[in-house]
Amino acid sequence: MNRLLLTGLLVAAAITANAQDNAQKDSLTMETMMHNIPEVMVKGSRPIVKAERGMLSYNMPLLMKQLPADNAYEALTRIPGVSDATGSISFSGNEVTLIINGQATTLTQEQLAERLKAMPAAQLAKAEVMLSAPARYHVRGMAINIVTKDYAGTNQLSGQIIGGLVQNKYAKGFGDLYLSMQRGKFGLDAQYKLVNGNSYGESSRIANHPLGNNRIHYNDETGQKSFGITHDYRLGMNYTFSKNHRLDVAYTGQWDKTSSNSHTTGSSISGMHHDSHEYLHNVDVNYALPFGLTLSGSYTYYRTPQQQALDGTMTTENKNETERNLTSGSKQTINKWMFTADQTHSLAHGWGLSYGVKGQFTSNKSYQTTIGKDGTILPDGTSSVDNNERIWNIYAGFSKQINKAISVEASVAAEQYHSPVWDEWRVYPTLNALWNVNDNHLLNLSFSSNSEFPSYWSTMSNVFYSSTYTEIHGNPNLKPFSYYNVNLMWQIKRRYTLMAFASLKPDYFVQLPYQTTDRMAVIMKETNFDFSNSYGLQASAIFSAGKWLNGNVFAVGTYKHDKSSHFFDLPFDRKKLSVILGGTASVKLCSTQDLRLILNPFIQSKAIQGVYDISPIFRMDAKLQWSSHDGKWGLRLNGSNIFNNQFDTRSVQGNQDYRMKVNYNWASFTFAVIYKFGGYKEKTVKEVDTSRMGH
Repeated sequence: MNRLLLTGLLVAAAITANAQDNAQKDSLTMETMMHNIPEVMVKGSRPIVKAERGMLSYNMPLLMKQLPADNAYEALTRIPGVSDATGSISFSGNEVTLIINGQATTLTQEQLAERLKAMPAAQLAKAEVMLSAPARYHVRGMAINIVTKDYAGTNQLSGQIIGGLVQNKYAKGFGDLYLSMQRGKFGLDAQYKLVNGNSYGESSRIANHPLGNNRIHYNDETGQKSFGITHDYRLGMNYTFSKNHRLDVAYTGQWDKTSSNSHTTGSSISGMHHDSHEYLHNVDVNYALPFGLTLSGSYTYYRTPQQQALDGTMTTENKNETERNLTSGSKQTINKWMFTADQTHSLAHGWGLSYGVKGQFTSNKSYQTTIGKDGTILPDGTSSVDNNERIWNIYAGFSKQINKAISVEASVAAEQYHSPVWDEWRVYPTLNALWNVNDNHLLNLSFSSNSEFPSYWSTMSNVFYSSTYTEIHGNPNLKPFSYYNVNLMWQIKRRYTLMAFASLKPDYFVQLPYQTTDRMAVIMKETNFDFSNSYGLQASAIFSAGKWLNGNVFAVGTYKHDKSSHFFDLPFDRKKLSVILGGTASVKLCSTQDLRLILNPFIQSKAIQGVYDISPIFRMDAKLQWSSHDGKWGLRLNGSNIFNNQFDTRSVQGNQDYRMKVNYNWASFTFAVIYKFGGYKEKTVKEVDTSRMGH
């Protein structure tokens, strides 16, 4: 826990819109997803999304024709209701687990996101949005399975080269190379990405601190300039022996070096220097056999040494001074192994059976040492862990196509989680039921469950001093929380989609601020709630107007109830209704050139998280892009958070009065040149064989 963990903000996105082509009962099209909008002529198109087996399966090449994207990560944000307004993919108000080709891996979600950002959007075949991922995927809850194109049996060479400059307050350059080759049964893909330069962010704090029986005013402003260089690289190989018989092997690596300098003015005057390195090595192996058995193995090595120096003085209005001159060093070393074995059977009368096992083993060796000005070690800022974690998971599931209109898929997983802190079994059921009532109505019911365990750093009893005023405390009493999600989707006349949802999270934990009354300090600490429950309705639609406008819109209303009986001496029981609006619009600006303007607005009303009040959020991203007639060359001008809006939070519960504004996603503009070669302009796309993924 050697960085300030900023409290996550409530950002929701609406459920994907669906509609249906009259000529194909289970196929949803742009035309039938439209409302009767005056003065807008809606034209039909080939099917973009299908509802099948409790998931929404998007044809990504068709979606990209309407809403272009340059990389796979950006392509996901073109799906209605999918958002990355906080820097990671979210869907229907929840975190989404990303999966690539249905394969289990020990890479983190952040590392998978980086892989998608380096992968051309043209490599995508489809995206499967699952409200409740079946157990065979070895993930739980909402998930998106990204399926790439399968060129097995062909001879092709294709690739993409990108170079550009990102300018916020400072500048950084980047370059990206992707190569895909297929020679009959053997395939290879390679990618390399370099980012080198500076970035900038700001934060500020305003407080009326409850010190004893008095109120002490405090304010500060912090600017952080970071310089870093990152190398991301990957090499993947596959060999197709025969139909449904394939071997995939991939290596992923990362080398990152970052240095940052922070300067704080106001009631605190301080400077902080931080150096960090990251080293990552990962190997994934996936072997699919023709009788429905898939074997997978994954290994990840991760190491991150860091050094930090803080030198500052805090002066309050009563002239009291607090000095902090600290040096800290830390290192985390992770070794993680995982293997899975999954078997599927297609049985008579529409029945399907699946079962499997997963074993995961993690070694975590980490330490943090904090030294004061006089060279003495601070006990509350020094700790170490040498822990081994073990997870065993077994599952079984079935699917049934009852008739042409009704299908059901259910599974249950039993999992043992063992660590020096916890040793327990938990059971996780999932359910997906689809009822195509008639041509005008479709219902989908899903249920999922999961647990989240705290990080090792969170459960330590140490303190990390992130500034002269802010302390980050560990919590040895922190316990895991469970959550249960229920979603009911209803399509009416294939023109619009509504969804009702409920998310129940007993013992939920998140980091919250607390101003202690015995000294001038705000404590940031992860603590368990009694519960955090959310209920809501969502709606979304895809629209088009002639050949010049395409896009999607979404809306979500959420009623949230957070309760904690044991948050320091400040129990809370809070309720709030919030609304989110957003979407994507692609406007063709020229009839003779492929020149487009793409807008991504995001609006959220006031919301809560624990003791936090979250001010309304408005964010606008924009992209101006030109592509040559043959599709090989492209120019891009992107604007991210172009109005430079901040996240603004405040805690005024009880005797608290603490406000924090954060903008580490400083307004930036990116200019990029893209060159594509090889098979990116295929007129037809080979149907992707997903049988090896246990479908």
